Amino acid sequence: MKNKHYFTKALFATVMALFFNAATAVAQCTIPIAPGQSYSEGFDSGEMECWTVETTSTATWAVMQGTGSNVVAFQNASAGDEALLVSPTFDLTGSNSATFSFAYAMLALYNNDELTVSYRTSPSDDWHQLATYSLNDWANIYDASFTLEDLSSTFQVSFLGHCNGGYYIFVDDIEIASGSGCARPVNLQATEITAFSALLGWSATGDEESWTIEINGHTKTIHTQPYLEEGLEPNTEYAFRVKANCGGGMESDWSQPRTFKTLCDVITVTNDQPYFDDFEASEDFVCWQSEILSGNDGWVVDPGYLILNNTAFFIWLGDEAMLVSAPLDISSVTNPILTFKHRQRSLGQFVDELSVWYATSINDYWHLLGEYTYACEDWETITLSLPEASDTYLIGFIGKSNEADGVYVDDVWVGNDSDVGVDEQPTLIATVSPNPTTDKVTVETNANDGQVVVFDMMGKQLLTASVVEGRAELDLSAFAKGVYMARISSETGTRTIKLVKE
Repeated sequence: MKNKHYFTKALFATVMALFFNAATAVAQCTIPIAPGQSYSEGFDSGEMECWTVETTSTATWAVMQGTGSNVVAFQNASAGDEALLVSPTFDLTGSNSATFSFAYAMLALYNNDELTVSYRTSPSDDWHQLATYSLNDWANIYDASFTLEDLSSTFQVSFLGHCNGGYYIFVDDIEIASGSGCARPVNLQATEITAFSALLGWSATGDEESWTIEINGHTKTIHTQPYLEEGLEPNTEYAFRVKANCGGGMESDWSQPRTFKTLCDVITVTNDQPYFDDFEASEDFVCWQSEILSGNDGWVVDPGYLILNNTAFFIWLGDEAMLVSAPLDISSVTNPILTFKHRQRSLGQFVDELSVWYATSINDYWHLLGEYTYACEDWETITLSLPEASDTYLIGFIGKSNEADGVYVDDVWVGNDSDVGVDEQPTLIATVSPNPTTDKVTVETNANDGQVVVFDMMGKQLLTASVVEGRAELDLSAFAKGVYMARISSETGTRTIKLVKE
């Protein structure tokens, strides 16, 4: 069996930071919710507080306590086990409608568990199903919202966890807002994301006069949504949340936060300044986006767990996903080419697939450059010419799972093919040592003079030095840890070498 613990992101880290506090069953409470009022439960006290659990197996629901944020979790289950989490009794007489909302997350290692949400009008009534969820997402928390109309003085909601061999089901931030109340916004989304803007939207009930939106700690009041947030920084992660303002001093609780990351600005590529990424700079992609085309999983950076050194890795549990570069301005490159390494190890008779694509802009269709469907047990280097050069060029790698051992891509390079249309000339030889370094490095070349320019991975020029009698000294002591590129130029040619600052 394949172990998915490696692919755990922020949500898994949250799970590991929590510890159990098994809540004991308590007597049912009756909670009146008058028109315009609401009930909310985030389990922050560490107790169930009038919620009860019904189970005939070892499966149960219990509060999991974390630093400042608790959840109630379906746990301790074997395949086929179930446990029902039942709310207090709500007195909703006097209201014609109410809004029921909550947050949920579901994790699985193999088969997805099921979460069924229901309501009943009295303890003697049957449960009426509102929705069933079955998913596996190790990175996101979801919102759900329902309009309730069959109200009573003994109204209840419930969450049924059913185990199919998954991992955890979490529920949090439960809210019931009576008609004419102020319901919490749900279903937050960030779409039309660019390097400098994003369109932010959410589900509204229609009773709101305005909303307060908080983006990375800064708040503002808006009167229409979706809302276009502009003036953002490229390649930056943002978190936003929203609360509703319903007039008369009424406002809702804050919504669940939603995160998004802006795209990178256009990266300029020239004959002398190629683009290169070996994915060593971070355990997350820098200026690449993973888009899931089908299934649950996409591309991730493997930080040396499966293969030495960082690589882009398409997870074997996914169906199909695309890894897309930042826009590249290759319009001034004489003979633009793409080179990269790939590795696709077989598992039995199966091999996962890789295809390479380009688009001239975000609005262009994707065009196929090459397909690689064979077993490649060791690294193979591929070189492809890039047609239709533009100032917003995109490179895409699509991984397709056949339940084999995954697809690996590394050392992506875009630049000029100097072998095309260039006369034979002496070759520049250059070395850099020590590399990696903690402070200073020495560049040695077979050229008597020339220039060394150091760039960061975004192509920003950081340092220049002259080559004198075949040597140049670079002081990187003030640089942050990471990966940089040193371009050595002389009359005999140009060479670019990766520098690693530890």
